[in-house]
Formats: sequence, C-alpha cells, structure tokens
Amino acid sequence: MKQREWKFKEIMPSKFAKSFPEFTRLMLQLFWNRNLRNREDIYKFLNPALHNLYHPLRIMNMEIGANKIIQTIKENGKIAIYGDYDTDGVCATVILSSTLKVLGFNNFDVYIPNRFSGGYGLTKEKVETIIKRGTKLIITLDCGITDVEEVKLAKESGLDVVIFDHHLIPKNPPDTLIINPWQKNDDYPFKELVASAISYKLCMLLLELNGHPLRPILEKQMLDLVAIATIADVAPLIDENRILATEGLRQLVKTQNIGLRKLMEISGLNLKTKLNPYHIGFIIAPRLNAVGRIEHMVDDNIKETDYSFELLMTENENEAAFLAQKINDLNLERQNQVQEIYAEIKKDLIQRAELDKIILLGSSKWSKGVIGVVAGKIKEEFHRPAFIYCQEGEISIGSGRSINGFNLVELLHRHKDIFIEAGGHHQAVGFTIKNENLERFKQAINEEAQLIKDEDLIPTLIIDTILEPQEITPQFLEIFYRLEPFGRDNPEPVFVMKDVVVSDVRIVGSNGNHIKFSIQKNNRYFNVISFNNAEELKFLTAGSKIDIAFKLTINEWGGQRFLEFELLGLKQK
Repeated sequence: MKQREWKFKEIMPSKFAKSFPEFTRLMLQLFWNRNLRNREDIYKFLNPALHNLYHPLRIMNMEIGANKIIQTIKENGKIAIYGDYDTDGVCATVILSSTLKVLGFNNFDVYIPNRFSGGYGLTKEKVETIIKRGTKLIITLDCGITDVEEVKLAKESGLDVVIFDHHLIPKNPPDTLIINPWQKNDDYPFKELVASAISYKLCMLLLELNGHPLRPILEKQMLDLVAIATIADVAPLIDENRILATEGLRQLVKTQNIGLRKLMEISGLNLKTKLNPYHIGFIIAPRLNAVGRIEHMVDDNIKETDYSFELLMTENENEAAFLAQKINDLNLERQNQVQEIYAEIKKDLIQRAELDKIILLGSSKWSKGVIGVVAGKIKEEFHRPAFIYCQEGEISIGSGRSINGFNLVELLHRHKDIFIEAGGHHQAVGFTIKNENLERFKQAINEEAQLIKDEDLIPTLIIDTILEPQEITPQFLEIFYRLEPFGRDNPEPVFVMKDVVVSDVRIVGSNGNHIKFSIQKNNRYFNVISFNNAEELKFLTAGSKIDIAFKLTINEWGGQRFLEFELLGLKQK
C-alpha cells in the first residue's frame, strides 16, 4: 500500500453548521468541502435535473453557427464533419451525424483523423480532399482551434468553416467562426464543457429551431454519449457536467445505441446493475480510445472514419458485434503496449539515486498511440509531472500528465518557440517537437522544475472528515449517495475512523492478493477490504488497534447489498 501523507480538509465554521438543521454534521462537512455554501446550491447539487441546463444560445456564436448549418441544409450543400480520434471527439461526431440524419439530411461526409497518418486536427491533405468533394461547410468538433493555416486554405477555396472546440484558445486562433466557451468575451456560465457536450447543445438547438417533435426524446437518449465523453475527458463533475453525467449514466443502462450495447456486453458489463464513472473511465472509454491509439489495418469499407465511430453509428446487430470484437482486440493490444513501456520506464526510474522533479523520457521504440496513457501511469506512480515522447525521424511526438497545482499548458506556452505545435489542458497536454530542440526542452524542464516545491511531490491522501460509527445511519447513506457521480472536483469522500480494533483477518481473491478484516468501535462492526495489499498488510492480527482511512462502498453478493469500507491507508497505534 502506497504510503501517503494524510491531510484533513478544514473544519466547517460553526455558523455554517447551524444554518441547515435538516442535515447532519457529517453531510454538512461534505457540502462545505465541495464549496456548497447556500441552500440553493446544496439542493441543486443533490437534485441534478435537465431543466437546470443553460440554454445553448447563451454560448457565444452558437446561434450564428446553428443558422449556418441550417442554411447549408436548406441549400443541400455538402457538409464535412471533422472530429477527433479520442472518445470525446468520436462521441461529438456521432451526436452531430445522428442529428443531421434525424433532420433528414444525408449530404455530409465524416472525417476522423488517424494518429499514425496525418495526426490530430485538420491537415492540408484532408482539407484538399474535402475541397475536391464539393464541400460547402466544414464543421470541426474537438479540434480546429490551432489549425490556422488549414482553415485559411479552406476559406480561400470558398468553403465556410465553423469550429466547435473546448480546448484552451491560443493567442492567434483561426480567422473563422468559433464556438468555444473559453473565448474571451463569452459569458457562458460554465466553461468546462467537453466537445461532446457542446455538440449536444448544438444539436438540441438545431432540433429546436426546426421544431422537431423528437427533441424531448433525443434530449435524453443522446446523453449516454455525452456522459461517456465527459467522464473520459476527466472534466469536472460539477455544474452542467454533473447534470449531463448523472442523466447520461441513467440513460447508459438502457441505451438505444446498438453498438454501445454490444461493446458493453463484450466488456463484461452487467446492464442490469447501476453504472458509475468507473465503468466508463476504465472499461468503456479505454476501448473506444484504443482504436485511435493502436496502429492497425482498417477494412476497405471504412475510408475516412474508424471502428469506434462506425460502431456507435451502426443500426445492424451483426455489424455491431463484429466491430465490438475488433475494438476489444485492439484494447488488449493497447494494454500490452502500455504495460511493456511502463515496465521499462519504471525499472529505469527506480534504479536512479534521485528522481528529477519533472520526468522527461523518450524512445524511438515507443508507440505514440499509448504514450499519453504511460505518462499518466508514471505520474501516478511517482507523483510528479511526466512527459513521455516517441521519436520519429526528425521529430518527436509527446504527451504530458501533471499533478494537481502544476499547469502544463502554461509551461508549454512559456516555451512555445521550442515546439512545432503544443496544447491541451492544465493537467494533460500533447506536443510535437523537432529532435534538434529536445535538448532545449530538457533545459526548459529543468528550469520549470525549480517551481515545484519538495512538499508538492509527497503523495497525499485528502481526508474529508473523521467519521464516528454512530454517524453511519440509513438516513445518512441515502443522502450520501446522492453526491454521486464522483469524479474531478467532486471526489469520492474519504473518511478516517480512529482507534478501531481489528478482527477476523483473512486473505481473499483467486490469487490471494486481497485482504479482508472486520473492525469494531463503540459496539459497531464493519467489514474492510484492501485490494492487492495482502502481503503488505500481513502484520494485521486480531486485536490490533489502528486508525484507518477509507471510502464507503457497496458490496453486492447473492442479490444483497452490504456496506463495506475500502481501505486507503492505515496507521498503527
């Protein structure tokens, strides 16, 4: 079990504690920790509802963008929908493509770029192809915000271009219509929408402006893809994203998307049980992402898209089963590649006398398709920012992942002259660099590392509050689980229970990797499980007195549900 320093959240003020007598101390502390400080915010958080979504027209330029699309449809002009190869980009593209079909419009082409031939975003070659096909309007989804020259080429050839993106906007974006909540003069109340959520809002507006009778139905049906994209992109699960994710997870269990159902079935998901962000983040999204991460031959009938897009668009059961199997196989290959590179890097790092504050490693043997995943695993294991890159001829393509409080986009921006292109989010970035500039990048990283304090590199476990046995009641649990879904900016609560007595210690799991035991305090007994820590915790014996850090989980067994503590840390007395 990784040793982490326990840090407790600040205790709520007594004035706040007295302001809401309908809630227990425990729930009020959890509200305070989530910055829910007034009755309206608390009840909105506990009751996420679609009617609390902001209207699409509040996004700057959304009305103009929607009207351009409607006008092109009326004129039967060809539209090119240009997405991205990650889960968010694919889902955003599926949402818009499906909506155009619902509107009875089929004169559109779809383009999902290939990471291994062309790469991310618009390319000159693809724009030229789009021009030759007589296209009138290009719509980009989850890309385009940095493609200045490509947009210029399209517009000079007489095409119109509308960019729907959610990435941070560069100083000099393309000279065309942009719909992106991060724009300087956009007063949209919530900036953290993913591309699929923006696509969803566009589509709801298109259906509304056309007075389409299916809008109320599609408003819910399409949320399964929005939830998948929102969680896959690790967007904050607050405000609108909380509503979209909550409703989307409900929709996911009963999804009408044939391909999505087949993918979940082949992944071993039980659609009769409640799904949560874990199932998306670790089961569904990695499979959809694997298509863009693993270099592979594509069937002749798939020219400009990919397996994930085709899976989510198909209405044929046999095709869905075929594509789901293909995608699942690619995911197995992705897992193998990630593990191989990760093991190589980890072996290197643990042999070093001292680790750099920022890890920067590269190789020509590593696949650019999985280096982002590897960077994330290295960041988690060694608790420091990590940049991993793949060398290809005269350039290198890399990904970075960061710890809380260290902004990678700003780092790349401070050294933008080093890169061919670079961008992303605060804690996840991508970049392309000439190999001749790698040494300059290493020097820049060494300079930036001075901004990181030693204490920032100590793994921490953030504790919400101390929990006493008598506070765990059915009434508390009923309200507690209304805090779901948990994720970024709404993390799963972590509790500490002090001075508990251990009993009934036993090794469990097919390989004997896990350990279960019971704890007792104040005449209350609870079951505790710790995964993959049986060897490290073999010192635990009946009668041991410890403090434990844990999260609350529900163990379903034999048709019944049991409360269980999942161990995150312990201290011996």
